[in-house]
Amino acid sequence: MSAKQLVLGAFEELTPSFISNGWPHERSDPAGFAGLPYWQELSRQLDAAGFDFLFFADALGYPMHEQVSPSGEVTFEIPDVVVREAVQFPVHDPLTIVSGLAATVERLGFVVTASTTAEHPFLLARRFASLDHLTAGRIGWNVVTSDMQTALVRLLGQTDVTPHDERYARADEFVDLTLKLWEGGWSDDAAVVDKATRVFTDPSKVHRITHEGRYFSLDGLFPVSPSLQRTPTLFQAGSSASGREFASRIAECVFIQERDPAQAARTVRDIRDRVERRGRDRDSVKIINSISVVVGATDEEAQAARRALTAAPSRDAMAALFLGWSGVNLLGLDPATPIDELSTEVGQTTLAMYQGQGATVGSVLDRLAETLGGTKITGTAEHAADEIETLARETDVDGFLIEHSYGGLATYREFIDGVMPLLRERGLLPAEPRGGTLRERLTGTPTPRLGPAHPGAGFRPGAGTAAYPGGAADPAAPPASAAAG
Repeated sequence: MSAKQLVLGAFEELTPSFISNGWPHERSDPAGFAGLPYWQELSRQLDAAGFDFLFFADALGYPMHEQVSPSGEVTFEIPDVVVREAVQFPVHDPLTIVSGLAATVERLGFVVTASTTAEHPFLLARRFASLDHLTAGRIGWNVVTSDMQTALVRLLGQTDVTPHDERYARADEFVDLTLKLWEGGWSDDAAVVDKATRVFTDPSKVHRITHEGRYFSLDGLFPVSPSLQRTPTLFQAGSSASGREFASRIAECVFIQERDPAQAARTVRDIRDRVERRGRDRDSVKIINSISVVVGATDEEAQAARRALTAAPSRDAMAALFLGWSGVNLLGLDPATPIDELSTEVGQTTLAMYQGQGATVGSVLDRLAETLGGTKITGTAEHAADEIETLARETDVDGFLIEHSYGGLATYREFIDGVMPLLRERGLLPAEPRGGTLRERLTGTPTPRLGPAHPGAGFRPGAGTAAYPGGAADPAAPPASAAAG
């Protein structure tokens, strides 16, 4: 039996249809997805069950692909199926609902995805710092370097798709600048609030932040007072070599989506090795894999439920979801084309999940509904608990994200009622749900603040030279281009 107590998150997006595209299933009830009550009820149930956090993926755009006319004119086409079958469309802004959910439950944490390619450091730092106040230290930032790159070009007016490795160079500088603002903007005792002297904040203890880098410049004060965590708990999602190197420097939790246990174990070991080379404790970064769990009273009932869920979306809808995640339009290619011949600057991790297996475009299309996403666990509650225990032991992950399947509470009902009590009996979940800030809960640190080995600690007032000033990478680490090589 594994001695490690697992952390649990729920994997959602503010849309009627996410990984499974399963909204046509009879158990799905997506109509209320745009309203606060839908997410409040889900948050209450997750909180009561003992989940640690609700994780929101995000997509600034929607699946679209490049079309080249005979004359060479390039346009971007949005497949009709995207709108017709709700393939990450509509999709709303998850950051807007977090304060409402945090006011609904007192313990559950919230992790929200935001892209360093689309956002600006000052504005993002301001929003997340404000939310850390409003959630009492229960907010996390899932740092991603791209969110549908084509959408960034078409909707935000960026000039071109940013090459994969350059996105990580930008992300390094982006995160360093937010850390300067969060950790270095205020001394701990800057707030005075003295009516007699009319001093609300001591000006000598609010520090001017200056930054002149390759991608960003800033000169001024950070206007958000220090919150419990200061820096939100930092997640990172990206399994390419560049992504892992980036995660080894800044992440406190790493989200992976590996289907094969042996590959998951290699990924976990590689991330921990990189963390250790950075001078951080190899186990200080928590690694969380996503799994889809379908439970039935018997294995046969569960298998039938999985087949019905897999059959809910159309083949074209799943291809559109793959397009949005990878940037590759499989429907526009010859079905005999080997997947290994394809490349992308948008979603290398998603594409790589299907490469190296001798697969063709046609064979991948035929099994997208069965394979897209993380590990599939199907069976009785006892079987599901056995599989989760085995995965934790064999891969050394620290926890799991339970993937959206039917939608809403139907995704989690059997898992909460049947599987979690078994995991608790086996010592894989704490007897009582964890409390404290999100950082304390997930990483086990004794304080809400970043640990001293994290590079963000180098930006604190009086810390001396910052650990990685001005967006520069750790000189001991290989450059992103070499790491990806």
